[in-house]
Amino acid sequence: MMMGHRRRAVALVALVALGAAALACSDASSGTNGTTSTTTTATTSTTTSSTTSSSTSTTTGAGGGMPAYATFHLNYTGAKDWSKCAERDFVVFDGLETPAADIAQCRGMGAKLLCYFSSQYEDWRADAGSFGALTGPLDGWPGEQWVDPADPANLAVMIARLDALAQKGCDGVDIDNVDHAGHESYVLAIYAAARARGLLVSQKNAIESIGLFWDAVDLYQNEQCQAYAECGAYANLGRPVYNIEYTPCQTISGLYSNRKDVQAMDAWEEACAP
Repeated sequence: MMMGHRRRAVALVALVALGAAALACSDASSGTNGTTSTTTTATTSTTTSSTTSSSTSTTTGAGGGMPAYATFHLNYTGAKDWSKCAERDFVVFDGLETPAADIAQCRGMGAKLLCYFSSQYEDWRADAGSFGALTGPLDGWPGEQWVDPADPANLAVMIARLDALAQKGCDGVDIDNVDHAGHESYVLAIYAAARARGLLVSQKNAIESIGLFWDAVDLYQNEQCQAYAECGAYANLGRPVYNIEYTPCQTISGLYSNRKDVQAMDAWEEACAP
């Protein structure tokens, strides 16, 4: 069963490589993070400074101008809370498992639909037999493997998924596992194909690639930026950011944050404390 957002060890290795400048998020454990630090990571600030100038700026992607802030609801599994489709700007469903009728229902209530899928191999998906070469298991996640980004068959699977999601009526895509070293060109090709189909692109985690992916991305998701002290990477981007925590969390200015159950990723959520 698909378990939802994943905190990858490879992402932590990359975070360490960024050095102390990456740890610019207010300390959630101290209860002092009512506002986000204005210091972003060294990598992010240098690569995006020419693109965005303030937290109130907007960016134009496949779906037009994006606000600097938006509300979100994450609902991967079958137990859907339809009320959130009327309350939130963006709702995330599993794009490969959710029928078009459910997507249409939620969109009809006012939300924009971000459709989830992994950029890597999962043996329970209907298209698992279409993948090309694989390079090894995702540690801790049975049935999942990293793809060989140089094998065109793997990108072809992603293109077919994007075609299907566009036909289903998704407004954008939430693509998981984009933080593996050596996959940057592969990920950018998926993002470009999504944009070509009129889909918004939500970048998940991979804070070390915010600058690299900047022109291909519309909005962001991060799991546990408070727990891992990386919320500062999203300061002053001028794009919506969704922060998901699995332990008690604090409200952070400029980020939409709530608590989810990592084992279920269903309709349950809890507001972060002020």
